[in-house]
This record gives sequence, C-alpha cells and structure tokens, in this order.
Amino acid sequence: MRVLIVDDEMGIREGLHSFFPWTTYGITEVWMAEDGDTALALALEHKPELIITDMKMKRMSGLQLLDALLKEADFSWKAVVVSGYDDFEIVRQAMKLGAFDYLLKPINTSELGQVIERAISQLERERIDRHNQILLNSHVENALHKMSEELLKEIVEQEYDVYRESRIIHRLQTLHLEWIARDRITVMIIEVDDLKALDNKKGYRNEKELILFGIGNVVKQTVDEEYSQAFVSYEDVKHRWVVLLQCQDVSQWEKGKSLAMICMERIETYVKVKVSIGLCPTLVSLKQLHAGYVETGEILEQKALYGGNRLWTSHEWEEKMEPSDPSIRTSDEVMDLVRYGSDMDIVMAMDRFADLFNPSSSSHIKDVQQNIFEWLLSIFKKAVSLGWSDRSWERNPIAIWDQLEQYDTLDSLRVQVQAFLLAIADDFRKQTSSPSRLIQEAEKYIQASYGDGLTLQSVAAAIYVTPVWLSKLFKKEKQMTFLEYVTDVRMERAKKLLGDVQYKIYQIATIVGYKDPVHFAKLFKREIGLTPKEYRRLQGIDDE
Repeated sequence: MRVLIVDDEMGIREGLHSFFPWTTYGITEVWMAEDGDTALALALEHKPELIITDMKMKRMSGLQLLDALLKEADFSWKAVVVSGYDDFEIVRQAMKLGAFDYLLKPINTSELGQVIERAISQLERERIDRHNQILLNSHVENALHKMSEELLKEIVEQEYDVYRESRIIHRLQTLHLEWIARDRITVMIIEVDDLKALDNKKGYRNEKELILFGIGNVVKQTVDEEYSQAFVSYEDVKHRWVVLLQCQDVSQWEKGKSLAMICMERIETYVKVKVSIGLCPTLVSLKQLHAGYVETGEILEQKALYGGNRLWTSHEWEEKMEPSDPSIRTSDEVMDLVRYGSDMDIVMAMDRFADLFNPSSSSHIKDVQQNIFEWLLSIFKKAVSLGWSDRSWERNPIAIWDQLEQYDTLDSLRVQVQAFLLAIADDFRKQTSSPSRLIQEAEKYIQASYGDGLTLQSVAAAIYVTPVWLSKLFKKEKQMTFLEYVTDVRMERAKKLLGDVQYKIYQIATIVGYKDPVHFAKLFKREIGLTPKEYRRLQGIDDE
C-alpha cells in the first residue's frame, strides 16, 4: 500500500515520513509533496491508496487537490485532511469532496494510526465489493451470452415456426436484439479452410478451439470498428462463425462485402489461418433467416471445387471469376494467353497495359522502359521453358532494349510489347497442343478423379494451366462451366450406382465426391428432376 503526505511545512512532512511506523499498517511506499500541484502529479503517477493532506497551502489548496482528484484519478483512494481548530467550514467542504476523515493540528500519532486502520479497512471492503461486482457482471454477461447463442441457433439453424414467433420476439427484446425481428438482415458465414487438418496436427492440443476463439475475437472487433449498423455473431454447430448484419439496402450489403474482405485479411494476419467467407446474396427478414443461412452455407460449399480463402456471394462464382479480358499480370497468365488465346484476346489484354506499367510510379520514362524490358525478358524465359523456339533475344538482349528505347510514350511501348506477344503466340500455334487437346486432358483427369476433392486449381495444376484459363477454355470448348461439367460427370456416375442395390445413398454421395449427402440430394434433384430415392424407386429398388 502507498501513502502520499501533502503539507507545505517541511517539519510536518518530514516528521510524518520519518517517525510514523508506516510498515506496521502494511504501507511500504511513502511519498511527499509540498503543495497541491506537486501532489496531484505524484498521485496520478504513483496512485496512492491513502492521501494525508493539509487544507491551507500555497498554490493549489487541499480542497482544490481533492476536487482535481475526483475529476482525474482513475484509481481508488481515501483522503485524510489535516486542519486547525478554526477551519471546520473547510473540513466540511472537504468531506463533501469525499474526504474519509480529518485530523486536527498538531497531529496525534495515535489518532492518525486509528484513522489509517479505518481507512485501510474501508479500502479493503470496497476492493472486495468491486471484485464481487466484477464476478457478478461476468456471470450475468456469460449468462446473457449463452442465452443469446441458444436463441440465435434456434432462429438461424432451425426452420421458422410461426407458433413460436411471439416468444422469440420477446426473447430478442430481452437480449436487446429486437432489430433482428424489425429490420432486414444479411448473413455472413466464416469457415476455416482445412480445419480438421489443423486440429489433427501433433503437438497442438485444443488447436481448433484456440483458432475458433481467436477468429471470433478478430471478427467481433473488426465488425465493431468497421460497420456502423447493429450486428451479432456466434459459433454454429459446424464450428463456423455466423454473423448477422443489420442491412437495410444494397449499399450496406456492399459494405458487408468490404467488411468480409477485411475480416479475411485480419484473420490471416492475427490468427495465422486462411478462411472462406460466404455472404448471403439477398437481404432477409426474421422469417427468412433460416433460408438465408442455408443458402449462404450452400454458396460457401463451392470452395470444395474452386479452393478456399475467398469471399463467396453467389452460386455463379466461376463466371464471376473469369475475367472479361485475359490478364497479363503474371508470367503464367501471359503464357496461357499466348498459347491458348486468340490474337483478339491478346489485343484486349493489352488494353490494361497501362495498369501494369503505370508511369506515375516512376520519375522518368527510362524507368518505365527498364521495367518493361525486365518484364519482357521474364516472359521470354518462361516461353523458352515451355518450348518457344526463338532464342535470338538470349544472344542479343541489348537489341530488345534498343528497340524499346526508341519509344517515349506508354502507348507506343504497348504497341511494341503487343507485337512481341503476338509473335510468340504465332510460334506456339505451330507447335503446341490446341485448346481442344487441353480440355480433353482435363476431361480425362476429371473422369478418373471425380470422386476426389476436385477443385479448379487442382485440375489446372494437373494439366499445367492457370485456373482462370482452364475456366475460360471450358466455356469456350464445352459451352459449359467447369462446375457444370464436374457436376454432370458425378450425376451420371450417381445414376449408375443408384441402380446397384449394394450401395446406400449416403455411400453413393461419398463415392461421387460429395461429403454431405444432403447437398448431394439437393444437387441430384436440381439436375435430374428427382431425388436419389425417387430415382432409385423408378429402377425398382426400394431399400431405404
């Protein structure tokens, strides 16, 4: 415990400091000040539990000190004021300002000891009361959190029951969540990519719980900082974080998209895991909340095909993923452009040349020319590794630089780079596989591996093409998306297996590549027009 002695008479200060048995009362630090200004600074720095102060002092008086402490101190303290016989009005004012007791001059050490004992006893009681209040608040907060979580699971994960509506609305009001019943909502689901693999790592006890706890904290803090409307979050039965956002219009839904991207970035930064996030494409009411949750979960399932660490907002993600024009941002994309794209694809891709080599980031045209030169050399090296026959640039790279140096505008430089890419493309067309051959390889791989966890990325890697171009070529050659083709293959295989009595429907779902039998049944119904059970009955099988 700490004490601060405040008196403008050195004899009184030093006497109390040196001759009073402070340690007997458990006081280990004794500070001194000669006026209120110095005392206030010391008090705010060292936070003494007990302050013994004279009332009449030069500069800041004892009363002014107490008033300042009431306004500025962020710690618990008790003050004992020291006064003469004719200062009772000042003492009365001090008591109004929270002084614990007062002593008359000259100070009697026995009386001082008794006052200190009472002050310490009072401080201890107040400390216990604060501790008990914190515990009580914690218990109440935990109880409210649990009640909130149970209610959210009921209204989100279960179908809406009109007979429970009044009871649900009353509970929402009790938990200050009445906006869920009143306003439009969008549903966000945050799922850890490869959570089971993380949980099974040796040496990481309770890793899953720690990861989910960390994600919950990051999400709550991020939404609280970045989103101006009401929200609530909880962990669902599938160990995903579900966030309900008060969302009245499209502009707020767009803000929800930005919010999801921020959450994804911060989770990777602070929790060190990658997540996928699904955002319901429609705004829903309380009655539609379960349907919105289910739809968002189904949208999120697309990561099984296309890979995780993305934001999903619709079932047509593949089409949105495919750029309206080919890209030249990476050497792999450029190689796919020149090997599988048309001359028109290359010309259209060069429309974004200025974005890739923005002169505003360089102080001189020479810097732009240098960047383009280095980029071209990296493209040439990549092309050679893939079978490009022209090696003249390798023997004389200075000739490339001399050619670029003749042009001092970005548009003229673009024309030169475009000519290089068209020449490479023409050479590749004479010697490499056609896009049709590439799609045939993809089909062969899918036919052999449809039961595995196929993704656009895994198939693209198997046939040595970028995912963007595999998607583009599928639409061009097959007139369908990658997902549509994989689904067709799986459904055809499922139809054959449904005619074999030895397989249960849930087993067939797994065989053809779907972990969730319910999701499989929904897809089968959508594609075939019948549920798996109905289709099986048409085959004369009724064993389930």
